[in-house]
Amino acid sequence: MSLSVRHNTQARGQPLEFHYRSRNPFGTLIALAGRSGWFYLWPLTIFVLKQSPAWVIPILSAKAIDTLSDPARHSLHDLLMFGVFTLLLLAQNVPMHTYFIHLVSTTIRRMEQRLRMSLVIRLQQLSIGFHDKTETGRLQAKVLRDVEQIQTMSMYLCESGTMGVTTIVFALCLTAAKDPPMLLVYLALAPVAVFLIRFFKKSIRERNRDFRSNMESVSAEVAQMLDMIPVTRAHGLEGSAISRFRRQTDTLLQRGVHLDRLNATFVSSSWVTFQTTTILGLCITFWLCRAGRISVGDVVLYQGLLMQIVASISVFTNVYPQVAKGVESIRSIGEVLECPDIELNEGKQPVTRVEGAIEFERVEYSYPGTSIPALKGFSLRAAAGDCVALVGPSGAGKSTVMGLAIGFRRPTSGRILLDGADMQTLDMRQYRRFISVVPQQTYLFRGTIRENITFGLDAVDRRTLDEVVEMTHVSDFVRNLPEGLDTPVGEGGSTLSGGQRQRIAIARAMIRDPRLIIFDEATTALDAESENLVQDAIYRMIQGRTTFIVAHRLSTVRKAGKIVFLRAGQVVEQGSYDELMALGGDFFRMNELAG
Repeated sequence: MSLSVRHNTQARGQPLEFHYRSRNPFGTLIALAGRSGWFYLWPLTIFVLKQSPAWVIPILSAKAIDTLSDPARHSLHDLLMFGVFTLLLLAQNVPMHTYFIHLVSTTIRRMEQRLRMSLVIRLQQLSIGFHDKTETGRLQAKVLRDVEQIQTMSMYLCESGTMGVTTIVFALCLTAAKDPPMLLVYLALAPVAVFLIRFFKKSIRERNRDFRSNMESVSAEVAQMLDMIPVTRAHGLEGSAISRFRRQTDTLLQRGVHLDRLNATFVSSSWVTFQTTTILGLCITFWLCRAGRISVGDVVLYQGLLMQIVASISVFTNVYPQVAKGVESIRSIGEVLECPDIELNEGKQPVTRVEGAIEFERVEYSYPGTSIPALKGFSLRAAAGDCVALVGPSGAGKSTVMGLAIGFRRPTSGRILLDGADMQTLDMRQYRRFISVVPQQTYLFRGTIRENITFGLDAVDRRTLDEVVEMTHVSDFVRNLPEGLDTPVGEGGSTLSGGQRQRIAIARAMIRDPRLIIFDEATTALDAESENLVQDAIYRMIQGRTTFIVAHRLSTVRKAGKIVFLRAGQVVEQGSYDELMALGGDFFRMNELAG
């Protein structure tokens, strides 16, 4: 069979797009935005322009009151001109505000996309061991919910934060130019705000961490519950599944209420404190006006400025709970982006060609957290083009050998040679472009049959595709489907039978023209007739290619050149089918039991 395909190498081995540091959340936000420092001057200028009417209106109110109370000193013409100027500033607010949001939204939405893409890239780089111990629902929550929290926090900071800072700066500058002693009243607010934030900071951070962790647990529980629905329904365990989920949501409810109550106490304490300060400011300006130090209009002006400062500081305190959630999400995402448990391929020897000779030299492997090794002194040599079958009872180490051959796992001791080179020194990403794997559990994504077969390939000619579809007997059921190869398979291949899904998975492996093929219980889901047909196709396909077959059905391994019988991580017997049957050992007894 001549296969003509091109592999899609897009996004393979890409480095992270930024240097992530969860301990420096706001520095990380700037890095996420990916903009130069000069860029921020432009949206800041637009913001000042669009926000200027809010700062000018207190001045207009003060001028109006001074004109009414002392017309001899204040011109009505000047008041009218200033009023026209204020109206012009108001008119520009709509287009300038829209343009400001456009600038901010474009930057933050790109940051959101960049962060999600970086998470996906890192998840592809992290070791299989990391994925073994991390629940899918938790990772999904980081990619979706945590990134959304960071996006929401960034919008709050860009809008409310910028408004608060610029308003305070304007009020302080105007007051300093007009009556510097009044600055003392304004500056008294800053320590109060800092005290409130510091007083509540630790509790808010801890409650957010607990709530976020519990939310991830609920997300993981939802994912598991959906996967288990066929089992729970088949055994009438719907009530147990509902009760289990209710316990998770009860905990989430309690922690959510505690967090909301703490945030409410923080916000209300801030509001009462700042309103009290506003009243004190009114008393001071009233006393200064009675003493002849300032005019009635100045009372209105300073009170208006004071209220703007109070409102701005209140914005900071009101936004702080949301900022705390965003900061906690940055730390949460750091658990992925800063995880060191990645497959290191940079600088490794490139793999441009694979002949297929693999040799295990006294390999041992232990799974993290276990004391009993899964493999002990495992040695095996497969020359290029050999077909090796691994058999043995469950837990014997067969799948571990496959994980080592793929490069998903690294030996605890010993070494594995690929065409004479130690696999520890090779770039595993490039190596895997020359292999195909058909796992025991078939993975299909939502799409058409054609898309699932050609997944990851830039181009496949029609003749090659038709040949593969025919060889794997996918054509047997595709011809009866209304849209043929373009028929959608549903999520996880839900519209297909187990045997049909398995044949698509085998076709996906075949079409890649691999040098090394791994079948891990690849015919488990097939009936006897389909199994025989697919086995014939498999053995035609593997000619000249190194093949590893893991199987419980011994009929699958009859034509293998070498059969290795494993028990407790060790090789007990190896040889051809006829040799092992003649030996009368473990393989013979297993074959007799299989009937």
